Amino acid sequence: MKIICPICKQELIRKDKSYICENGHCFDIAKEGYLNLNCKNSQNTGDEKDMINARRDFLSKGYYNFLRETVDSLIDEGDSLLDLACGEGYYTSYFKAKDKIGVDLSKTGLKIAAKKDKSTLYLLNNIFNNPLNDKSLDKIVTIFAPIAKQEIKRLLKDNGKYILVKPNVNHLFELKKAVYDNPYQNEIEDTEIEGLKLEKEINVKDHALLNNEDINNLFKMTPYYHTTSQKDKDKLSNINELDVNFDFLIDVFSLYNE
Repeated sequence: MKIICPICKQELIRKDKSYICENGHCFDIAKEGYLNLNCKNSQNTGDEKDMINARRDFLSKGYYNFLRETVDSLIDEGDSLLDLACGEGYYTSYFKAKDKIGVDLSKTGLKIAAKKDKSTLYLLNNIFNNPLNDKSLDKIVTIFAPIAKQEIKRLLKDNGKYILVKPNVNHLFELKKAVYDNPYQNEIEDTEIEGLKLEKEINVKDHALLNNEDINNLFKMTPYYHTTSQKDKDKLSNINELDVNFDFLIDVFSLYNE
């Protein structure tokens, strides 16, 4: 996969610790190993450090290995693959594709990813404006992140696949019961992407008995952590163990010619 200059759209070529295009635009490789393509006037809106550290610590226990393995089973060794909103690379690093790029706006996440995983080129960049050529990818993956619909259609090769992972209705319901007086199910919207056909939907489930540290890390990973009152958050400090169900939907789309 060629990396394209975000300024002039010419190919970037690696020279020592930088990537440079024929027009002299230069982008440095951070000491951790990721490539910073985020324009200086763009605001960094990646996940916060506390959330990333909580996610790293929780995932390191192997609770979501079953999900990672299922997604990897949909990927071929010869694939060119893009992981949109890759975070700290827990999933990206595991995928067996020979040519991998992970994109995220969190420097904290990419520092962790690039230090541990040398099989992937990690880019600090916006997922809605990727520095890659049209029709250059066999697979694109989005796991618990916004869907960059136009970019997905632009970047996939003919007959390429898009893999979307999202929580099912009862995912983490036991955790919500422990926090909220009126726990609610997740809303699952029908995902339609013009130009892509839904080939199949896979439901994968597991559960685990979590200790207090893992309970709190898991809650910090969720999008509703920041909208929950401190009073409700404090309820978790009194829970030593909690059996939590993990329930995911994996949608596999294929690109077709309209």
